[in-house]
Parts: sequence; structure tokens; C-alpha cells
Amino acid sequence: MSVVIPTLMARATGEGQEAYGETSARLLELAAVDQGAFRAIVGAMSGGQRAFLEDVIRSGRHAANGADKASADVSQQPSITLKMDFGG
Repeated sequence: MSVVIPTLMARATGEGQEAYGETSARLLELAAVDQGAFRAIVGAMSGGQRAFLEDVIRSGRHAANGADKASADVSQQPSITLKMDFGG
């Protein structure tokens, strides 16, 4: 994990905001697997690195929430149009 987190951060730095969503998801998965190790690694980071990590996670979560809302809007549309004909 001590190698993977800096690698993910380097990828986010190199690829920019396009990679934040996926990078955020992977970082949160790592945190879920071993929270103690994740905290230790983040605790050993400099202030700038830690701020960048937080920015990546926040941006990734906002991007994911936006995608979820867009798919929710599509799924809330009825898939069948009902026609009312009372024969009158």
C-alpha cells in the first residue's frame, strides 16, 4: 500500500482532473481494506501532498455524484408511454 498510494497520486498529477474520479475510487478502496495503514501513510505525507490527496478524493466524489445524478435522471423517465382512451 505504501507504494500504491504514491503511484496513484503521481497518476492523478500527470493525467489531471480526468483521472481524479478513478483515482478517488481506488484510494477509498485502499482505505477500506486497511484503514490503519492508510492513515499511517497519509500521516507521513507532507502538508501539500495531503492537501492534494484530499482534493483528488473530493473532486472524484463530486464527479461520481454528478454521474449518479445524471443516470438517476434518465432512469426516472418512464420507459413506456401510457395512452388514455376511454372510448368515448
